[in-house]
Amino acid sequence: MTIRAGAVEPVTRRTAHHTGYDEHAVTVPRSGDRALIAVPSGATPSAVAYYLHGRTGDERSIDDRAGMRDGLLDAGYVVASPYLHGDRWGNRSAQDAVVALDAWVSRRWPVTRRFLIGESMGGHAAANAVRLREVPWDGAVFIAPSLSLRAVWERGEHGRDTVRDAFDLSADGHDLEPKTENWDAVRHRPGDYVGVPIRVYASREDEVANIAGVTGPWVEMIRRGSDSVEFVEVSGPHVSEDHFRAAEIVEFFGTIR
Repeated sequence: MTIRAGAVEPVTRRTAHHTGYDEHAVTVPRSGDRALIAVPSGATPSAVAYYLHGRTGDERSIDDRAGMRDGLLDAGYVVASPYLHGDRWGNRSAQDAVVALDAWVSRRWPVTRRFLIGESMGGHAAANAVRLREVPWDGAVFIAPSLSLRAVWERGEHGRDTVRDAFDLSADGHDLEPKTENWDAVRHRPGDYVGVPIRVYASREDEVANIAGVTGPWVEMIRRGSDSVEFVEVSGPHVSEDHFRAAEIVEFFGTIR
C-alpha cells in the first residue's frame, strides 16, 4: 500500500453529519492502479461500495460526489474509488483494476457485501463488471450511464478517441463492432445480469444517457431476463445533482439481502 505522499497515517476526515472516517490514498500492488478509500472510524464495516468514475475523471472524482460518499459512510459502508487506468470504458484493464482493488480491500476489512455505483462511463464499466461476475456483486446503481459505445463514437469529440484507445480500434472505427462485441453494454444478454439487483438513474434532458434511444431500451432488454432492474427518472442535464440521491441509494442497498 502506498499512503498519500508526506503522510504516515491515513488522513482523518468527517462527513457533513460528523461521521469520522479515515481516507487512504493507495496504489494497489496487483494492478498498479490508484484508488481512494474511505472507511468509517471505529467501525467494523461489512459492506463496501465501489464508485466508478466518468470520462475524464479519476479516483478523486468521488470528492465531487461528497453527498453520496458521506451518505454511504454515515450508513457504515467502506467507499472505494479506483482510477480504472483512466478512460478505459470498462475494458479488460479496467476490470482488472476493480478485481485487484476488491481483493485488497477484502484482506483489510471484513466486508461480506459488495456494491457498484457507476457514473456515466463508469456505468458502462459497472455493466461489464456485473456481466463478468469476477467479484460477487450484491447490487449496482448506474447514474446517467453511457451504455452504448456506438453512440459514444458517433458523438465524436474526445470520447471517440478514448473508445479507440480502450479497444485498440482503427482510426476510422470500422472494427468497432467486432472488437467491442462482448464489451458493449447495449449488446449484452439479459441473462448477464440475473441475480444482481440494479437501479438506474437517468434524465430525459441528458443526451449521453439518452433514455429514448439507449438507456430505456437497455432497461427493457434486461427486464426480459430479470425483474431486478429498476429505473428512476430524474431531472437536469448529464450527471446533474438530482442524479445523486444518497438516501435512496443507501435504502436500495439496504433492501438487498
